Amino acid sequence: MSFESSLAAGGRLAVAGDYAWFRGVKDLSKGFCFVWVSQVTTGQVLKRMGAKELERIGWQQMVGAGDGERVSSGKRYFGVSRLDDSWSLIVEDNGTLGTADDLLRKLSVGTSLICLYRAAEGSGRFLLLGDQKVQLEFDPWADAKATGTRATELAPAIAAVGGSGAEAGFALAERVTGVPLDLAGLEKRTYLFSTVATGQ
Repeated sequence: MSFESSLAAGGRLAVAGDYAWFRGVKDLSKGFCFVWVSQVTTGQVLKRMGAKELERIGWQQMVGAGDGERVSSGKRYFGVSRLDDSWSLIVEDNGTLGTADDLLRKLSVGTSLICLYRAAEGSGRFLLLGDQKVQLEFDPWADAKATGTRATELAPAIAAVGGSGAEAGFALAERVTGVPLDLAGLEKRTYLFSTVATGQ
């Protein structure tokens, strides 16, 4: 899989500026996690995570409360939707799925996974897994060095998206998936609102 071979809509590679719209998504200002999983359906996502579907909801129902898993100790709450024929998307509001390496590894078995996570206190994570192996990991909100088996190979792509934070993370994810995200697209989708124990 190549960042540079996955073109954004219109035939050009995504840059951070394409995701400036995310600054206006106040519902996720307390923290969020987006996880893209390749070649795994929404039902398979839940099965791999050992999660239970609660109901089918819209975007605003999922992110509007802004309380995430902290509403109920010991459980994660998230929504899962299909992006296209190749990718499923998990969205978590104000939780810690982005640090749950056991779940993320299970999701990546035999496939590829991208995780973009922002903690309530400000730290973050961009993670690219290939069949459970860390190919790329860094904090888009900090200057820390990227690590992983493909960190050197992908350094030019990280630099090319420009910017930092969520905007840079989303642009990198688009370069991997070839699927752009925008607020209108997120709002029109139906999500399998689901839960799984945190194990804590």
